This record gives sequence, C-alpha cells and structure tokens, in this order.
Amino acid sequence: MKKSRSLRSMIFFLAVVLVIPILGFSLYLQLQTWKLMQSNLQRELEGELYTENHMLQMIMDKYDMVLYDFCTDDEIIDLVEQINEAEKASDAVKYQIRRNLSHLCNRNAGIEGITLITESGTICFYDRRAASFVSTKWANQVSPGDMQGKMAVYHGNSYQNEEEDTSLHMLQLTRKLADYRNINRRIGTVILSIDQSVLWEEIQADGNSSVYVCEGDTIIAAADARQIGSSISTKPHRGYRVLETENKKTGWNIYHFYSIAQYDQVVKRNIGIGLGTLVALTILSTSIVWLMTRPVLDEVGKLVYAMSEIENGNFSVQISGVANPQNEVERIEAGFNEMSSQLKKLVEAVKQSTVEQKNAELQAMEAQIDPHFLYNTLDTINWKALEHDDYEVSAMVGALADILRYSIRNPGDMVSISQELSWLDHYIMLQKEKLEQPLQVITDVPPELLGYRIHKMLLQPFVENAINHGFRRMISPCKIEISMKLLDEQFYIRIRDNGCGISPALVRELNDKNSDSGHHVGIANVRKRLELYYGEDHAMYFESQEGSGTSVHLFIRAVCGGNQNENYNSGR
Repeated sequence: MKKSRSLRSMIFFLAVVLVIPILGFSLYLQLQTWKLMQSNLQRELEGELYTENHMLQMIMDKYDMVLYDFCTDDEIIDLVEQINEAEKASDAVKYQIRRNLSHLCNRNAGIEGITLITESGTICFYDRRAASFVSTKWANQVSPGDMQGKMAVYHGNSYQNEEEDTSLHMLQLTRKLADYRNINRRIGTVILSIDQSVLWEEIQADGNSSVYVCEGDTIIAAADARQIGSSISTKPHRGYRVLETENKKTGWNIYHFYSIAQYDQVVKRNIGIGLGTLVALTILSTSIVWLMTRPVLDEVGKLVYAMSEIENGNFSVQISGVANPQNEVERIEAGFNEMSSQLKKLVEAVKQSTVEQKNAELQAMEAQIDPHFLYNTLDTINWKALEHDDYEVSAMVGALADILRYSIRNPGDMVSISQELSWLDHYIMLQKEKLEQPLQVITDVPPELLGYRIHKMLLQPFVENAINHGFRRMISPCKIEISMKLLDEQFYIRIRDNGCGISPALVRELNDKNSDSGHHVGIANVRKRLELYYGEDHAMYFESQEGSGTSVHLFIRAVCGGNQNENYNSGR
C-alpha cells in the first residue's frame, strides 16, 4: 500500500525543493553583483590613479619647459660664462642674472624660488616668498645633488622656517645649463623650487581617498602637509585599498589610498536585499507556486539580461516597469536602474574629461612660440631700420603682426591650404633676413587643392628646421621645395631643402616615434599633434643624406573645404 504524505510534509518538501534552486540562483546573482561591483571599483580606482599620474606629468612638464627655456637661453649662458671666466664675479653681471631669476619666478605661479650655481661656485638665487635675491632662509642652501650625467633630475625637499615655526615643502627640478655651441662644456646648474601644494589644485581626491607622492619610501607631497617627510610604509593599510604607480618622468611613486568602509556598506546592503528577496520568494513560492513563480522568474530574467548588457559595456540598459516598485524584485530592478544610470554618467564624465584633457594638450602645444624667433626677428628689423632708413621696416612689422594674429587666433583650427601658404610666405620673408645668402622657396600645389583644409602651423616647424639647421654655414644659394598631391583620400606633402643634410643616426632617431629625446621638441610636438588630430590615419618620415639636403614626407587625411578653387599667389 502506497504510503501517503501529510499536507504539511508535502509543503515542507515543496518548500525545500523550491528553496534550493532559488537559494542557488540568489547566490549566483549576489556573486555576479559582487564581481561587477569589484570590477567597477577596481576600474574606477585605476582610472583615478591614471588621471593623477597624468596630471602630475602635465604639471611637471609645464615647469620643466619653463626651466628648459631658461637653461638654454643664450643671454643667460653668456652671463654665466662671464662669471666662470672672471677671477671675481662682476656685481653687474650677477645683478642681471638675479633679475632674470626674479622675472621667471614672478611670471610663473607656484615657483617659490630659483637658484643658479655656476661652475666656478658662484650662487645666485631669488626667494619669491621673501621677494629678495639678497636675503633668504633657504634658497642659497639648495644643492643640485649627484646628477650622474643626466641633464635633469627631480627630487623633493623641505625647509624649516624657525622664526615662523613653519615648513616649506617643495618639489625641485634640477637642470644643467646647456650651451649648444659646445654641448660638452660645463657651465652651471639651475634648481627650480616649486611649492608642492600646486599639485592639489589639479589632483582632486574624494573624501574616501588620499593621494601621496613619494621619493623612494619618503612622502614628498600630500594634500595634508603634515604627512610630508614620513615613510609611506609606516602608514596603516588596514581598511584601505592601496594602488601604486610610478611616474616615468620623475621616478616618483604615486600611492592612492581608498577607504573600503563605504564599499562594505554597499555590499552589506546588497546582501541584505538579496536575503530579503530570498525569504520573500520562498514564502510566496510555498503558498502560491504557480501564481508567483512565473512573474518572478520573468523579472529575474530581465535583470540577468540587463546585467549581461552591463558586462558587455551597454550602460544605457534600463529595466522597464519599475517606476513605482511594489515588491522586492522590483526594488532590486529599481536599484539596478539607478546603478546603471550612475555608471553611464561616470563613463560620460570620464569621456568628457579625456576630451578636455586632449584639447588642453593641443592648446598647450600650439601655444608654444619660439622666443628666439621673435627676438631675432625684432633685432633684424632694428638693424634694417638703422642701415636702410626705414625702407623695409613697415613691410617686416606688418608681416610679423600677421604672423602673431594668425598664431594666436583660434589655435587648433583648420584653415585652407591657401591661407596656410600665405601665412608661411610672411614667416619665410622674415626668416630670409637672417640668412647671409639668397633663399628660394618653390611651391608646387595644384590650384584645385588650395581650398582643402589642414590644421594651422603644421608646416612651419619643418621650414624653420631647414632654415635654422639645414642652411647653417652654407655658401651656395638656399632652396626649399614644398609640394602637395592628393592620393585617394590622403594628402601627400613633401618639404625638401638643399641644405647640409643630417646623419643616418639622426634620421633614425627622428623617424622613431617612440624616441624620448629632448633635443627635438618641435618635431616631437608636430608628431603629437598629428596623433591627436588624425590618430593612426597619418604618417611622417624623414629622408636625408649628408651634404645633399633633407626631405620630410607627410601623409594626412584629406579634408575638403568650402571653396576648392581658392586662389593663392606666392609673393616670394
């Protein structure tokens, strides 16, 4: 006889049978949610650490460029060499150097002081806080340290002001003075002292995070200045997720401490929601199995699908019908919708930040106008005025004004080929006056291409290199050829000179886009601009033989303009 089962035991058995798969599915759902949250948190922290490292790189690049321009300034080099060659340094020469030091400090925010140590041991300084180049508590005590054959080194230093019972915490850039007429000559060293607080104007951490910049094991920069000087290894790591990266330029380490207390609260809340959902589903399943199982499974299916979409990168996915959640599953879906919206906003914010960062880099690179060019041009105009009774001054001043207006107005814009060549005419007209021999410029551009558009000042660095380097010490007439062709959807631009040429080793270095040499800033900037403008859709390479000239080949994406028949008439 078949043994009958009581209704209670059947309900208990049914409850157990239903609870096991529901429990398994809920655990799977919680595991997937936990993994997703872990992955999102890790990506967010890595993104913040990357941004912090990039901001540190940009800040140090800015000050390094200021220091590089100072250390390669011909006027400064000549003044320092006068001190090195004299038995006793002239007060007038030292005064000129100190004035240059004070001007550099006062023109650049964040610089607390600058110290110049000549090879003969003479020290010139300017203390911005004391507004003095005579009296200081620290600026005449800085040491360049062991540069070990390097042109530039980076380190952190702190100085105690005993009278005010305060400390100065600074990041210091040390660079050798460089005379490119004799690169092996030892002239002197310049140390630029920057207040570490300038970092925290750009590097922002939320209330749950702390960021430290360390030199070795020692903290040299922190938002809380009281932490500076302590060891990073002694800071408590318990309760924090710690990420670390090395800044390649400075050799400093960046540590990001993130408090996981907030994250734990979110995890506990999600676990509580999951357990509540499990209990509710179990009670409902044992009382009305068919009525409640199907709708619940449908809702869970939508949630799983939406989660898979999130995992595949679709942050726009939303679960419909949960505007007014009525049960636990719908509350989970509403929470999921909120999480999806927040993730989408975060991704859009990161994209916007990337675009703004890219635009800032473009503007920073395109704002670099070679001061030597301006000084030499103005000097040329002055001599022309003295020698020729102002016959050519008006034309030269007008050309220079056109150059400045063209360079400053809407940097990063695209202009027609005709406009770019017209501006280049003015630039070459001024550059001709610096040469001691004739300069012929030949432009071979089909009329139908003059209306096409390229980015401003893309050709100028190559023409400048040809004039300043290719024609140096030439006796025969100088010639530059600029030709353009349209190859399918690409522009082919060639700039060729008949100058002295360059060595095979230098050609290889210029053609290596991964080269980090600091001696070819103009070419490096053009390469960066091409990458930002055109991505992978461009190419640039050099060809040269010593004594036979140099050719630059550019391939960029062709962009049509409004008027393809725009006229251009060279006045050279």
